[in-house]
Amino acid sequence: MKNHYEVVARPKWVRSEDGVVAGVFQGLGKSFDMDPNVLRLIWLISVLFFGSGLLIYLMLAWILPREDKLNDYHQKKILGVCQAISHKSGIELGLIRLLAVGSLIVSFGLTFVAYMVLAFVMPEVKNERLYF
Repeated sequence: MKNHYEVVARPKWVRSEDGVVAGVFQGLGKSFDMDPNVLRLIWLISVLFFGSGLLIYLMLAWILPREDKLNDYHQKKILGVCQAISHKSGIELGLIRLLAVGSLIVSFGLTFVAYMVLAFVMPEVKNERLYF
């Protein structure tokens, strides 16, 4: 059996291991070269005026991996659909997972049906990734 390893750049959508609560803003700020306090201010405004900020923060804290635990980041979570979409499209896996969970909540289950169809249609990804 032959192993294929793919060396990839560190993902941008990660949480920090030394953040204030779950490390979401610290990790995203570091990845996108932004001050985490600016992200926290934007989040606070979205919580106060739109009410969606808390849900988005909880989704990010649940979906995004911590920067010190990237080894299993590209492993299948639920049937590997997001992993396959990310592999085929080249879009960051964390963003794909965020959009999948967000659309699942917004569409009241229609995304679940589409996800199950894609689980059987999309081919399985078999690459192992190493982060440096």
